[in-house]
Amino acid sequence: AAKAAVKETVTATSKISPEEPRRSARIRISEQREKSPVLKRTPRDKQLSVILDDAAEELSKKGSPAKSLTPNTSQRSAVTSTGGRVTASRSVSVANDSQEFSDHEDIEFQSFRRDDNGVREKSYARRSASKQLQDLREFGGNIGAVAVLILVPAFIFLINHFCSGAAHRDCSFKLPTNLDEFKALSTYFNREVAVIFLLFTWAIALISTVPIGKAVKIVDEIRGQQSYVFTGLSCATFTGLAVFVAEYCYKYPLIGTISKGYNQLLVISLIHALITAALAFVKSRYVPQTSWNPYAKSGRFLSDFFLGREINPLSFNTINLKLVHYHISLTLALLFNSIILYRNVHFPALAETETDLPLLDKLTFIARNTEFEPTPVLAASLTILYLLDLLAYEHHLTHSFDLQSEGFGAQLLLRYAVFPFTLTLLPKYVAAHKLPEVPAWALAAVALIALVGLFVKRSANRLKHQYRLNPLGEKFIDLETLPTFQGRRLLVAKWWGRVRQPNYAGDILQNVALLPLLYWRFAWPPLLAVLFTVALLVHRAARLSERNAKKYNSAWQRYCASVPYSLVPKVF
Repeated sequence: AAKAAVKETVTATSKISPEEPRRSARIRISEQREKSPVLKRTPRDKQLSVILDDAAEELSKKGSPAKSLTPNTSQRSAVTSTGGRVTASRSVSVANDSQEFSDHEDIEFQSFRRDDNGVREKSYARRSASKQLQDLREFGGNIGAVAVLILVPAFIFLINHFCSGAAHRDCSFKLPTNLDEFKALSTYFNREVAVIFLLFTWAIALISTVPIGKAVKIVDEIRGQQSYVFTGLSCATFTGLAVFVAEYCYKYPLIGTISKGYNQLLVISLIHALITAALAFVKSRYVPQTSWNPYAKSGRFLSDFFLGREINPLSFNTINLKLVHYHISLTLALLFNSIILYRNVHFPALAETETDLPLLDKLTFIARNTEFEPTPVLAASLTILYLLDLLAYEHHLTHSFDLQSEGFGAQLLLRYAVFPFTLTLLPKYVAAHKLPEVPAWALAAVALIALVGLFVKRSANRLKHQYRLNPLGEKFIDLETLPTFQGRRLLVAKWWGRVRQPNYAGDILQNVALLPLLYWRFAWPPLLAVLFTVALLVHRAARLSERNAKKYNSAWQRYCASVPYSLVPKVF
């Protein structure tokens, strides 16, 4: 009898073709419901049903409750507060999404699509991946990379060359009658300056290995857990001590050598950036392609070399090369402006009868008799404040575009290389001509604009940094955010609710704050240097917007509808 029962069971199961698709009971029920005219559903509902039923079956086998695998977003498509995150089912919010914006999240659902046998179709993943790589392109590919690699170094060198030396004190684009200065090697290279620069870069790299600074740990969705130690202030402090020891202990004219070799420092900095980019490109061949910059996987050498294949390359598994070059750029700019400030503050010499006075009396005498040039001192001081803010709060870079998304290539390294020289050109020009005719009210207005820009930039960056570190913190319960299909939320609160890039807007304000000083003595090179920096920030904001549009799709459209302006409210 037992054999007969087994035989009947085998014959019953054999009636079903072995090639017939295997479907779960939930999917068969859903298909029967779909055939019913009363329960007819839309294609999207069918798709979500398959996703939910299949996921529920897999999770039930593991003994865990079924959870939706559809995108994490709230039931409302409008801006919501962080406290109301747990509302309805995730899948329901997708189905009930507002039709005002077209959803382009098909790529997300294609990863769940299955063939008739319930197996995931690999062709969807291949097609979506290849399509994604074809679309990830910036700066115009090879042609744009060549143009930037040639034009930017030449432009920065020319605007600095025509503002350096006694022959170009007027800071104007006047070609000399004799072009021998452009033919001489000394115009571009000085061995002593090159040695100083190389020693400086190696010292910054060594200091970066010492864990003296703020440590931050984050968990990245792709690269996993990452830790950073921000040693910018340590690098600046060490550089200041080294200059002091060289000048006053060893009597080496370091300040004079740096001032005279300003243009040669620019050239060696540009060469160093290109060589480092080439070495980083070669190093990337020994790194898994999964860790590469997705925008540098085109296979075109110039484009990939320009954008950089690695995001955060490490040397000896300890030295973050991107942070090292960031510190080199900021510290060199701080050194330039400190020299300008030092040379425009005149300290009195103590008489022989006053050398025996107590220390407090000496300091009082120096403070009362110190003289300074107000306009150069203000220009240098505001620039130093700008740089010290970047160094003191560099841990806010943890979730920044530069640290997490920008490739370590020629584009980034050239930007770091020219930054000290574009930032210092206007204070350098003001210091060369003193500008004593600038009234006090103009100086106050310049300082006010710079301080407002600093406040906007720092407060926006602080809010973003704190929210990204702990989005579920108590202080962010009532913070207005907008949900995305990737499970993240976009800030729509405070400065981030007025413009999409308030940190860049504050940065631009700080950079243009000194431009009114050119009214009393105009020159093109300093103006072009500031406009170059502003153009970089505007272009970076446009790149961010384009990347976010590809990443967040319809959620970014809703965000742009809620915050329509990128940098300036009602204007841009």
